[in-house]
Amino acid sequence: MIGISLSFAAGIAVGSMLPQQRLLLWFACVAVAASIFVLSRWRRSLLSLLLISVALLGALRYQSTPVIPASLYKQADNLQEVTGTIVSYPEDRSDHTMFIIAPDQIASKVSVTLFWKGEERPFLLYGDRLQITGLGKAPENFDNFDYRGYLARQGIFATMIVNSTRDIHKLGVTRSRIMRLGDKIRHRLLARIDALLASEEAGLAHGLLFGEKGMMSKEVEDAFRRAGLMHLLAVSGLHLGIFLAALWFLLRLFGLRPRITYPLVGIAVLFILWIVGPRVSLVRAALLFAFLALGSVLADCGLILRRWVSSYAGLAAAGLVLLSIRPTALWDVGFQLSFAATGAILFVFDPMFRVQQRITAVAKRAPLPTPIVSYPLLLIAISAAAQAGTAPFLAYHFHAFYPFALIANLVAIPLATLALWGGGILLLVSWSPLAVSAGKGLQLVLHSLIVCVKAISSLPGSMLPMPGWAGIWIGGIVIYLFMLAIYVRDSSSWTLYSTSIVPSVSDVLSVLSDNDGRMSK
Repeated sequence: MIGISLSFAAGIAVGSMLPQQRLLLWFACVAVAASIFVLSRWRRSLLSLLLISVALLGALRYQSTPVIPASLYKQADNLQEVTGTIVSYPEDRSDHTMFIIAPDQIASKVSVTLFWKGEERPFLLYGDRLQITGLGKAPENFDNFDYRGYLARQGIFATMIVNSTRDIHKLGVTRSRIMRLGDKIRHRLLARIDALLASEEAGLAHGLLFGEKGMMSKEVEDAFRRAGLMHLLAVSGLHLGIFLAALWFLLRLFGLRPRITYPLVGIAVLFILWIVGPRVSLVRAALLFAFLALGSVLADCGLILRRWVSSYAGLAAAGLVLLSIRPTALWDVGFQLSFAATGAILFVFDPMFRVQQRITAVAKRAPLPTPIVSYPLLLIAISAAAQAGTAPFLAYHFHAFYPFALIANLVAIPLATLALWGGGILLLVSWSPLAVSAGKGLQLVLHSLIVCVKAISSLPGSMLPMPGWAGIWIGGIVIYLFMLAIYVRDSSSWTLYSTSIVPSVSDVLSVLSDNDGRMSK
């Protein structure tokens, strides 16, 4: 599965550089596969060359993706009126609302920013059919950021500014009623957070619980950015893992088997996706959980061996599915950071390194209770692994390195965990008499998190600027360290290239037996 996923990704990268030759790629894929099957009758090892066919499929999938024509970008500058349907969960900010609309007569989409300062905030939902009048234009690139390419990978060819709610008219409702209901529930939950928390803490709660940074103050957002903690404000696998860990613990407390626990947790995953919205980062985490859960359920039912369940294969399968659905995701920074961080964590906590056992052994020798020592050590190991995996991509794309990110995560992740659990409890009891008490507790945790992040971000050198090419060097160093870890694991301190300096017990016994045989003769 790992080889298939990497080959498919490599094919996408190569296909992006080749001219449009879909028919030729298809015939090449079939010809290579047929040739390998025929030749494998004489040499089975040739079956591994089927990965070439997978790479050709990746190139074919990329070239089959619709491309926004240049003529459409020219029309975007003259775009003044759009009639279409909202196809995203609208995101409200302090004085404007942002959403994506799919026009009726155009295959691509438009990103709309509706300003309503001084007017009543509009109540827009997924599936609303609208007629909009505004100022459209083709996306422009920022410094060191291909904004047009970023939107094009989402199928967006234009942006539109609408300066008043009077320029927008509702025509009805289309699309999925289920998604619309999820968006409506999300709006109500956000409104309850705003009613129970102070503005600064409520804005942070929006980011932590729903991934919406629009209501955060500029000062708080800059502090998270300088501290290297922006991943806490994008709902991703970390947030999903924190929620699922608590739910898993509660279900297992009742003695439920994995074959029952995993489906129940899976229902919770679908519910979170429904309420928060199908964000790409959440979909990645949900797919990884789905593949691992499927393997664990099959193993618990006795249909496969438990050792067949591989976290690496689950991660690779999730990547393959995402790239098959949207091959342009390969160039998305979020896609790269998510898989780099998860892959690095899985590598460091691979059973062959016995990191978990070593941490437990150190904690047991400490004078303090074991959980008090093991949890910080475990958090340091996870943060260090994620930092190592994402540092090359952060340096390459954002031209920055965060030397205090390890310390920042050590402080921020426990507080963010409490905030996520507290936020979940608050949302559950938000219409009960317990809402005020739950709100005060969450307010205290969020305020502590803001204070800590601001303190870390104010340290000199918290964010070091560097050229983009430095990310390649950092990536090389990380790969070298990972390979060195494998080498050290495979080689004992007394052994080099399988040549032992100190003879083993079996070698000594063999020599003694040979000597005894010669002496008896």
